[in-house]
Amino acid sequence: MKRKIYLALFVLILTTLCLFSCNEARLNEEIDLSGYKVIISENADTLTEYCADNFVLTMYEKFQIKLPIAYDTETEQDKEILIGKTNREESQTKRTPKNMQYQLFKVGDKIVIQGNSIYVGSGCGAFLNDHLEFKDGKMHLKNMPTTDTPRTIYFENDYKSVIFMIGDGMGQNHIEMAEWDGLDHFVARDFYSIGTVITQSQSVIEGYEEFTDSTASATAMATGTKTYNSYVGVDKDKKLLLNIREIAYLSGARTGVLTTDVITGGTPSSYLCHLDSRNETELLQLQIDELVANRQVDYLGSEVGDDLTKSTREALYRLNGENGFFLMIEEAHIDKASAERNMRRTINCVIRYNDAVTYASQFALMHPDVALIVTADHETGGVTSNEEKTYYTFTTKEHTNVDVPFFAIGAGVNKLKERIDNTQFFEFCKKAYEKNQ
Repeated sequence: MKRKIYLALFVLILTTLCLFSCNEARLNEEIDLSGYKVIISENADTLTEYCADNFVLTMYEKFQIKLPIAYDTETEQDKEILIGKTNREESQTKRTPKNMQYQLFKVGDKIVIQGNSIYVGSGCGAFLNDHLEFKDGKMHLKNMPTTDTPRTIYFENDYKSVIFMIGDGMGQNHIEMAEWDGLDHFVARDFYSIGTVITQSQSVIEGYEEFTDSTASATAMATGTKTYNSYVGVDKDKKLLLNIREIAYLSGARTGVLTTDVITGGTPSSYLCHLDSRNETELLQLQIDELVANRQVDYLGSEVGDDLTKSTREALYRLNGENGFFLMIEEAHIDKASAERNMRRTINCVIRYNDAVTYASQFALMHPDVALIVTADHETGGVTSNEEKTYYTFTTKEHTNVDVPFFAIGAGVNKLKERIDNTQFFEFCKKAYEKNQ
């Protein structure tokens, strides 16, 4: 009797393993990527285009292999990497990835990569980092899936680089207003970790001011210390504070600051300078010039305007390296347009910011040691809506004390909780560079 039971159990286990093996067949083989093309749909959205661009740049960064990008209207060939939905037969999968899922598999000589929203970048990242290996002078596929089974993204705990994006003056209602006006989707809504941020400065805490300014808020995020309005990189007693860009530099990481504002603006200067007045523009510029002369900052970009995404792309691939990097990116004109109560301009600035966030999200998902944080320094304009959210308006020209949103994706972001103080960003970022010191 026992023998029959054991035999039945053995058959059941063997059958289960066989079914698993059949449904989850994996390849381990040599692959020649020369002659391959990256194919996207002729009607591909911006996210897919940015995913494909990051894919070919990261492929070259890791393996020095250059792949062309083509649309699916070109003549089909055997060797193709299909990103997103295309008109190729292999793209017509039976299963659909859900939130935080992607599909990655090989059919014949074709590689198929798809994903839910931004997570198509996770499929590209998995292919580049988990399934490609260069050894003995040849490229190999290892443990490569052959079925369209959706796979859930897993984020590493360790991170050595941070992309910190600030939408100056952007509150939650700014995002909703842009989507109400026609923005298809604020892409950071699909990030792994989402919450809100307390923005009050030391001036507000002590009752000297009604709300924070950009320098006090940026200094809090950059240094982990509350300070008075108009103070740049110093505490309330005017003592110099080491900021996160400096900590990253001292650890051997590359650093950069990118903004649509002037480089001496309140937010960028807080990541570069130390002064008790944001209005001393000449002194701030002298400090920045000294950083550049001493090669203590690797990338500076200012007043980039509509080139924000292009500059984001340039900065990321210039800064990325073995020892990691820190990059602060600011869209400054959400604040400026809101202070003017200019709805059209404000919405356009949110859209421009969203475009840069979209690009950065695909970079982060293809670099498993990178954390990406998207947030704001404060809210400007007191944007409100009616109960049905069919109408939005400004209620003030000033800043407010409303909590602002944060969105995070990539390595380590599970450590960020639902509601945080803006000083907590510094502690999170600092952990990326401590191991190199």
